[in-house]
Amino acid sequence: MNFTEQFASVDLIINTNFETRGVDAFALSLIKAEKQIRRIFTFLIFQNPTYSLSDLRQLRTTLANNRRVYFQGFIAGINLILPRDLQTIYGADYIIDLNKFLLYTQDRNKIFHGQITDAGLSRADLMARVDDIKKWCKHLGTEVQKEIGYDGFSQSYIKTATPLALNNLNRFDTIVNYEQFLRTEVQR
Repeated sequence: MNFTEQFASVDLIINTNFETRGVDAFALSLIKAEKQIRRIFTFLIFQNPTYSLSDLRQLRTTLANNRRVYFQGFIAGINLILPRDLQTIYGADYIIDLNKFLLYTQDRNKIFHGQITDAGLSRADLMARVDDIKKWCKHLGTEVQKEIGYDGFSQSYIKTATPLALNNLNRFDTIVNYEQFLRTEVQR
């Protein structure tokens, strides 16, 4: 799967006449962006030489059982693992784009709980936010692909052909250590 395939369902929604297409595309885009960052994180975890496919179920269960890991926590974890932080990899617009994303997440959470946003978002506003989210995901995928050979749009529990130089491998080299790493560095 790639960026275009990942966002095909969003594009289908946008191209309908459904009254809710703005909010639906917006919410789904955020979910896809959150999934991408989680996949990048789990891809990096799986690069630890101590893990193999036989560990897949335990790795997934460990993450699934931690209900306090969110977008910013995955970024924090990625930054502890990669030699260069995500801001450096992403480039010039990182802070601007990340702040937009965090604001959009707050708006999505209000919408999910049946509340109105402070901004009183119109369909056009939501569609513009979808474009911003897509820009973030496409750019992040492109830049991370250059860095680690993976863009976050496909199965994350795969090994690279060439081992990556990663930091803090001993902090997540066993399931117990991974669980501790999630608790102390990734969860909020």
